Formats: sequence, C-alpha cells, structure tokens
Amino acid sequence: MKTTTAPARRVALLLPLALAVVLTADRASGAPPSAPAAPASRKVTLLHLADVYQVQPVEEGRRGGLARVATLRKQVLKETPDVVMVLGGDTLSPSVESLLTVDGKALKGRQMIDAWNALGLDYAVLGNHEFDFGDEALRERIRESHFTWLGANVTDAKTGKVFEGVKAYDVREVGGVKLGLFGVVVAETKKTSKPGPDTNFGDACEAARDAVAKLREAGATVVVGLTHLPLEEDRALAKCVKVDAILGGHDHTGAEDRSTGTPIFKVPADAVELGRLTLDVDAATGTVRKATWKRIPVTRKVPEDKEFNAAMKAYEPLFARLSERVGRTPVALDGRSVEVRTRETNLGSFVADAFRAAAGADVALVNGGALRADSVLPAGVVTRRELHAILPYEDSLVTVEVKGSTLKAALENGVSLAREDAKPGRFPQVSGLRFTYDASRPAGERVVDVKVGGKPLDADASYRLATLSFLVGGKDGYEMLKGLPSTPVQKGTPLDVLAEAFRTGKPAPRAKPEGRIVRTGDATLTKDARRPPAPLK
Repeated sequence: MKTTTAPARRVALLLPLALAVVLTADRASGAPPSAPAAPASRKVTLLHLADVYQVQPVEEGRRGGLARVATLRKQVLKETPDVVMVLGGDTLSPSVESLLTVDGKALKGRQMIDAWNALGLDYAVLGNHEFDFGDEALRERIRESHFTWLGANVTDAKTGKVFEGVKAYDVREVGGVKLGLFGVVVAETKKTSKPGPDTNFGDACEAARDAVAKLREAGATVVVGLTHLPLEEDRALAKCVKVDAILGGHDHTGAEDRSTGTPIFKVPADAVELGRLTLDVDAATGTVRKATWKRIPVTRKVPEDKEFNAAMKAYEPLFARLSERVGRTPVALDGRSVEVRTRETNLGSFVADAFRAAAGADVALVNGGALRADSVLPAGVVTRRELHAILPYEDSLVTVEVKGSTLKAALENGVSLAREDAKPGRFPQVSGLRFTYDASRPAGERVVDVKVGGKPLDADASYRLATLSFLVGGKDGYEMLKGLPSTPVQKGTPLDVLAEAFRTGKPAPRAKPEGRIVRTGDATLTKDARRPPAPLK
C-alpha cells in the first residue's frame, strides 16, 4: 500500500493551480499550442529477393515458394506501411515453367510476371537471363508488369536510350523519405544470353554515377543500388559511386559485405530466404544512420497466402503437370552449381552421355552453366519439374564435325576461367573423351592431354561433336564453334533426350565421377571453388 506525506499532498494540490495559470497566460497572449516534436528518425524497409525461377516451393516443398513470401510481406506491412519490395534480377529464365505452354502459347516467363504482380513487387533490375528469349519476348513481359524495371546500363544502340520500357532510375517517397533507386546488370550479358544486336550493356560504374547524380538532382536523400552483378563487381561499384546500400543478385548465395564502407546485401536463389533491409534515416539531414539486415527463412512454417494462390489459379494444371513422373535415377546426381562449373560431376557426365548416345556422336560437350538444378537430385523418382530444373533453356541438340585442333580449342575455352572464376559457366562436362589440364598455366595453354575413345587426340582428324546450339552460336567464349555447319539431332530436344534416358536407364548414370577430367597445378582458387563437395545422399 502506497502512503502520501503532508508536503506531498500540498504539492499535489498546488500543481493543478499552477497549470491553470500557465494555460490562462498562453490563451491571453494568443500563443499557439506547442506542436508535437518531429520524429528524430524515419525508417524505410526494403524486402529483397533475387534469382527466383520458380513460383512453387523447392527442395521437395521444404523451402521457398512465393505464396509464403506473400504472407511474410503482409506481416511486415502490418508492422509498417513504409515498405518497398525489390528483385535483384533473373526470373524469366531459366524458370522451370517458362519452357512450357498454356493455352497453346509458350510462357517465356509470363507466369513469373503474373506471380510478381500478385505478390506486389515494386522494382526489379534486369538480370542477364531476362534476355534468354530475346528482346521482343522481354519487351512483352515488361509491358505486362505492374512494377518498374530498372537497367541504367542497358541501352538501345539505335536510340541511345535505355531499353524500351525500362528506367535507369526512379524516386519514390517512402515514409517521408525521398528514396532513389537505380539498377545495373552484368555487362557479359551480351555473351551469356541472347539479346538483340542493337542491345548494349555498358559499364556499370559509369551508368551508376550518372543515375546517382540525377537522383540527387531529383531530391533523393537516400539512394539504393539494385544490381545483378557478382559480389566483386558490387564491391567495385561501391568504390566507384557513393550510395547508401546495394541490394544484389546473380551469385545465388546470401551475403552481407561491409568491407567497402557501403553495405552490400544478397539472398540465396529461389526465395528460400527473404531479405529485409531497414534503413534508419535522420529526419533532419536525410542521412542513413544505420542499415540493419536480416534474412528471413521461407519454410513450411510460413502459411501460404490465399489471395496469391487465387491469383495464380490458372497455372494449377501446369504445376500438376510438373509433378508428373518421367523416370528414375538409381543414384544421387550432383547438380550443384559450384560443382558442375568447376569439375566433373556424375550429372554432367550423364547428360553428356545421353546427348552423345542420341546423336550417335564421337564426343559430347555440355557447358556446366547449362545445368541449372543447383542441388543434389536424390536417387529415386524423377519428376518433370526436376527434369526442367536440370535443363531449363530453349536450346537445340546439334552435331558438328570438328577437327581435333578445334575440339582442343573448345576444351581450352572451357577451362580458361578455371583459376579466375569460382563458377565459370563455360566449364565443360564431357562424354567420349578424357582430358587433363594444368590450371597454373596461362589460359589457352592449360590442356596438356586429350584422349578420344582411349586414343590420343589427332589434331587433323575429324570428330563428330554433340553439343547445344547455344555453344555453336559462339556463346560463353566458344567462338571456335561459331559458324560451323550443324545438324539438329532427330531424337528431339535436349529435354526429350534426357527424359528418355531417365525412363529407360540407358545410358545409366554413374554413382561417382570417373576421372574424365583431371586438374593439375597448384594455382590458388577462389574460396567457393575450394569448398569441398558435400556427400551425396
């Protein structure tokens, strides 16, 4: 029980009288009542995803799924209305669904646009794979989008302007803060995808400098770069131009890097985590006091949003088709990106074997970047979704007649970035041949031994090579194949060939690599390339 002393009671009685005197004096003098104090800071929240190729959950339903992301977004919006949702590029391709048709028309990423519209995406930067279906398909997807596409360094050579329907930068007021965003994409898109001849990809630093200057002129007090670059290029960008944060994609892995003084944040691919960046902005100066980053797991514990699923109902038959069985594998197949792009894997060998058998070729070569599953496919039933995850691109299987010297040049190109890049897409998975290369030697001089059918490679002999039309087009550095007469394989598309191999068990996949590719030399590798492979399950 609380007690009150006599002096305390006298003070309590005098306080109301004193307050009344003050208020009377204010009214008498005509002074306006005091305004509430302005907030010392304002908070802006950005929700971030990147490299999202599937609407539905991945890893047998355990992780990811945009219906779950929709739920998380709504939960954040209940906390604060000052939310902007962004995508760090790569979604139209290599989406599993994008190669299929609905109502007789190839989707080419349309289902992903419908998903982002339903989710409430605000901004997306162009990724290199947005151009996989060509410029016109991308323009059509942009017209269907209810959100803004950014790409400051993507220009039309004829007009000198940014790609049609895309903005270099944009300004939006969020919670009393003028937020500026710009986007840049990796310049090698010209070589790694299928943009038109008049679509150019300029220097990211130069484009960013120009965009940031114009954002400042437009009154933006906070600037965030939305990028589709490797982490090293993000760091270079941070040193090139002053921004408050960079939200990136392209690497398919999560990252929080503050080494340059500018925070750089990334999330893993396929929406298995949702990035949340909270910027604490000084209300008086507009400067960012603090950048807080959190990666929110997207798992079965997160319920699916009913409104999102209702908006995507038209695609339910498609999703059901993707769950159909196409065959089985007796062994686990290693399709992790860091493996198929750096060394022989049993999945890479299996795909190359299937292509060589279907084509009746002497040898086969598949670039590791064409194999997109980025996971270990467990032994057992293989569904159509898993099939499309392995080979999601719209390529043809072809044969070309090549001299032994040309075949060696192709292998040299395949290992030309083996020391310089943690995950080079050009790395070759092969069939019908074995080769040894020394990564410590200069690019172009690394292949030290090649055997075809158990015999030394003859530089002047002719060999029938089975490969993808993408490589015969000279992409990923395979210029030595460009222009060579090619013949389509009559047994169907690469997907058809692979499905038949899974169905019949011929050729049979191996449990482990067989020594087709041997690496020597003690050249230092990047950290990712040194990472030991996890055991197959």
